[in-house]
Amino acid sequence: MTTILVVFLLICIGYIAYLHRRYNRDKESMRILAIEAIIQTTRYGVIETDLTGTILIFNPAAEEMLGYHGEEVIGKLTPAIIHIPEEIAARANELGIEPGFDVFVKNPREKREVETREWTYKRKDHSTFISYLSISALRDANDHLIGYVGVFEDITALKEWQKAQQMKDEFLANVSHELRTPLNAVMGLSTLIETESDQEKIRNYAHDIHLSGRHLLDIVNELLDFSKIQAGKFQIEKVQLPLIKVFKDCRAILLGLAKEKHVTLRFDYRNIAEGCYVEGDELRLKQIINNIVSNAIKFSEGGIVEVCADYRDDTLSVIVKDNGIGMNAEIVRNLFKPFYQADGSITRKFGGTGLGLAISKNIIDRMNGSITVESSVGKGSTFNLSIPLYSAPQEYKHPANSVPLHTFGHRYHVLIAEDNTLNQLILEQVLRRFELNVTKAGNGKEALDLALKNKFDLILMDMQMPEMDGIQSTKMLRENGILAPVIACTANAYQDDKAACIASGMNDFITKPIDIPALNTLFIKYLPTRENNQPLDT
Repeated sequence: MTTILVVFLLICIGYIAYLHRRYNRDKESMRILAIEAIIQTTRYGVIETDLTGTILIFNPAAEEMLGYHGEEVIGKLTPAIIHIPEEIAARANELGIEPGFDVFVKNPREKREVETREWTYKRKDHSTFISYLSISALRDANDHLIGYVGVFEDITALKEWQKAQQMKDEFLANVSHELRTPLNAVMGLSTLIETESDQEKIRNYAHDIHLSGRHLLDIVNELLDFSKIQAGKFQIEKVQLPLIKVFKDCRAILLGLAKEKHVTLRFDYRNIAEGCYVEGDELRLKQIINNIVSNAIKFSEGGIVEVCADYRDDTLSVIVKDNGIGMNAEIVRNLFKPFYQADGSITRKFGGTGLGLAISKNIIDRMNGSITVESSVGKGSTFNLSIPLYSAPQEYKHPANSVPLHTFGHRYHVLIAEDNTLNQLILEQVLRRFELNVTKAGNGKEALDLALKNKFDLILMDMQMPEMDGIQSTKMLRENGILAPVIACTANAYQDDKAACIASGMNDFITKPIDIPALNTLFIKYLPTRENNQPLDT
């Protein structure tokens, strides 16, 4: 870009020098006209000034970028028209001279070099843009200084792209750190278990591995949600739910984090009645509350976080207030932008992917709600959330995790189609807890062959497998008259994946890592239970 701009500047210098030479005009007239046409049609702005900085030439590209017509600025001083005084003063300080036109032309005049720098240009409407400006001195045939010419272009889009790339690089580095921390715990603790004989320590290590796994899952889900948002595939469901349960569950989840950070966490949802049912997405409501409150807890170590919820006139209002480190105006302005990092050191200290609030804002927008933030450095922050939620009849089914796990007395035979041997082992052990008989297949073709030769009461089918995937295997099962329920058991979590599974003939869909209460609900749905079923210990 610099080379192109300088070459074009030299062309402009040649043209303007020709304008100042009055000899041999006939011989050079065609060349002058050609160069003049280039300057009149180029996308680069061209401004010529005299020795004092008074504008003499102002080409159409300059008019378009700056919003002035040539006649409005010709005869006026360049710095007074398009430059920011603070930048002129800063450059003058660098050069050790007084602010003024000389800050632009000192080096071109004295060093006979092209001066190329970034400047903020001010348009006629007082808006601004970032300019890449090259300035050179003009001299006549006798080498006398006669003026200056500047060639510039608007590089605002380029600067924004560069900033976005930098933010993405920082984001990826941050995500890498976030993933490696729990991975280190999983790998380190599993190594300790291999050589540990103390059963109590083994249980504690296993518990910590599970917590680290949950942390990894949260990160993956956050990245997946952001990917869905970017792809326009993020959906909000509307089901009947007891509103107070959202806040009770969030409080139960967040109390552990608050205790870890030595934060006093106060939830006040007295203005939400126990019998208040609304139409909404319970999972996404919890996600919003958890994101905002956990963020407040992280940045308020040793402090207080208060959550106040109210529901009236079909509108949920939530205020989350903390007395933590607070934010300045720039951080607040960019708070809900993905990849924005206010301060890398703060991010490293407090953790997180930096996507939670961006995702929450997107969810709130899709719910036709709003969120505002008030904050001061050192004085904490207050988030005000408002979401319309229409009231619903008081009909509520118990969620999956409140249904006791059932045994099936070894009466049913389940086929697991899974190519990963470790996942096979985990699924097999989980199903044995339900007292189910298990057969394993390593791919879709093997699953098809087994199902054609044996009677299975239910099939758990992975989507991506070698030789034959789960979609094709299910289609062929249905074509061959196999009517056993088929449940997709896959790491593919997009809505399109679920739709593809159902379209192939599968009955239901569950994502990995497997949620045992959710699997329990599916088994109860597709496998008739005994009247005397005994719940399993969880």
